[in-house]
Amino acid sequence: MYFRLALRNVRKSYKDFLIYFLTLAFSVCLFYMFNSFQEQQAVMEVSQSQMEMIKILVYTMKYLSIFIAIVLAFLILYANNFLIRRRKKELGLYMLLGMPKNKISRVLVYETFIIGILSLFTGMLIGIFLSQILTSVTANLFEVSLDYHFIYSNNATILTIFSFSIIFFIVMLFNTFILNRYKLIDLVRAEHMHIKKVYLSFTLFILSLAILAFTYHKALYEKSLILSFDHLPTIILCGSIGTFLFFMSLAGFLITIIKRFHTIYLKNLNIFILNQINAKINSNYISMSIVCIMLLISIGALSTGWNMNATINKSIRNVTPFDYSLSLQYPWGKHPKQMNNEQFQAVIDKLGISDDPNIQETRITSMYMTKLQSDVHSFSKYVSDKELRNLINTNELNTSILVVPLSDFNYVLEKTGNSKLHLKSNETYLYTTMALFDQAVSDILAAHPTIQLYNTPLTIINDTYEAVSMYTSSNIGYDTFVFIIQDELIPSDALPYVKAWNVELKDPTKETAFDQMVNQKLHTKSANHYPFLGRSAQIVKEANKGMSVIFTYIGLYLGIVFMIASAIILALQQLSQANDNKKHYAILTKIGTDQKMLNRSIFLQISIYFLLPLLLALLHSFIGIQVVNELVLLFGKSDILIPSFYTACIITLIYGSYFAITYIGYKNILRS
Repeated sequence: MYFRLALRNVRKSYKDFLIYFLTLAFSVCLFYMFNSFQEQQAVMEVSQSQMEMIKILVYTMKYLSIFIAIVLAFLILYANNFLIRRRKKELGLYMLLGMPKNKISRVLVYETFIIGILSLFTGMLIGIFLSQILTSVTANLFEVSLDYHFIYSNNATILTIFSFSIIFFIVMLFNTFILNRYKLIDLVRAEHMHIKKVYLSFTLFILSLAILAFTYHKALYEKSLILSFDHLPTIILCGSIGTFLFFMSLAGFLITIIKRFHTIYLKNLNIFILNQINAKINSNYISMSIVCIMLLISIGALSTGWNMNATINKSIRNVTPFDYSLSLQYPWGKHPKQMNNEQFQAVIDKLGISDDPNIQETRITSMYMTKLQSDVHSFSKYVSDKELRNLINTNELNTSILVVPLSDFNYVLEKTGNSKLHLKSNETYLYTTMALFDQAVSDILAAHPTIQLYNTPLTIINDTYEAVSMYTSSNIGYDTFVFIIQDELIPSDALPYVKAWNVELKDPTKETAFDQMVNQKLHTKSANHYPFLGRSAQIVKEANKGMSVIFTYIGLYLGIVFMIASAIILALQQLSQANDNKKHYAILTKIGTDQKMLNRSIFLQISIYFLLPLLLALLHSFIGIQVVNELVLLFGKSDILIPSFYTACIITLIYGSYFAITYIGYKNILRS
């Protein structure tokens, strides 16, 4: 009997449960999709290094899913609590009719079970379907061929069912606990709202703006996130307090200010709309603060994930100018016997790796150290940013100051499709491959200073620069300052930093085989005392491509989950209050208000309620993303425009969808 009652309640109130059900189903779908990577490798033609990156991605997603499961559990409990509160009068009626609490609890358990089974089944079906699309996306991101056939992940299924079964079990216990805590009078009486005093609210509002301004200043101008994270707890704490005080104080004086603008306040149903919004903010400021912070996390995760992907992919192209490079590294302070290019080539020939039939062209390029390393103050004074200037002077990031022969530089420029550089004997060209120092180099270029390199005064002539890697390397943006000078200005006893034997192959698809051959030859006794490091463009691309995919999926996973969580909280709050507002709209209808004006009233209320936390979160994100982008610069120059576009699309799709569902659901509840 009680199961039939629960089934009838779900069937009768399916509109009430719809948004809750959709959220559960979508959460299950998302959870399955991002835990099904292990089976995807079966249909992708991946190399050994790519296989390792996929394994890392699988483990990353599994551990991240633990955190996501906790977030979803709190979200589901929160949504369930709103549904229970909305049904307080219904539950009170059961008690008035003599139904004991343990029987009511059983009905709620059955309802949770029914919705849980339906959402789990639906979410799994959608997840299995969408995981096929995700496989194609993954193959595209890894740039590998796809031998497609239908994929089903048994491990992801077990993990998803297990995780959500625990969540639903907790929800059942929670419902029983909540019901036992309520008294009959609590279930049938109306809730009263506390109205704050205007002057106190205005004072708190000004205080919130001051705290947020302090937080923004701390984040932007001290840039502590880049250097040490020392101030990060302060930024998070102050930002959270400022956000909480903002929403706490907003409702207290908002309507008082708008009342002064009679043309706005007295127009159409604006009196009713503003009072409704004021009441909602006043009673839900805590949840709106939480939603704002979750939206900040969502926007930050999405934009940073996309940005890291684009930045790393761009940097990969810059650090792989050759199919293969065998570099002879000279560690600081432990320089092996110096070799010129002829001697270096002789070592290569002796190893027997230069006569491979697949080699099309080879060239040795060199980079040298300079005594300027000990006198960076000679040009760091031109750097306007205090933190960057300190980094250079204290050598905190192992600031490297290198010299490259003009002939080698022009060779790489030609290979990468750029025009050659022409320098006089008293000129030098400065650039950096470390995007973090882009502004510092720009400041130095603007001053066009004259510096001493190998006891020769040289003037920096370029206004802009092209970041060029002199050999294929796995290091993304490692060289802080690189000076190009004419070959004859470099003395014969100049300390080398690196010499690289660069190879262009006739068939680039044989890079892996060539790399394996070189590695075998390097294990001979004749090569043991040389600090050789070989890198093929393919291996570098695969390793960094895997890293960019991991960043992208982590950003998507976190961003989408927190976006859904934010939207569902706002949606459930609106729908739970729709029943309470029935009598207000009934009165408006009786006094002659047409349906168009009523719909406009509903639309404006929901729009403002959804937009307020989103707008503040966007402002927080604008500040936060600028700071995080400074960290992204360690991987190369970033372009926030395209990541912002993708983030905006996801916000529009998810947040906009929940807004539309809420608007339609609100009108349906009022009609009923």
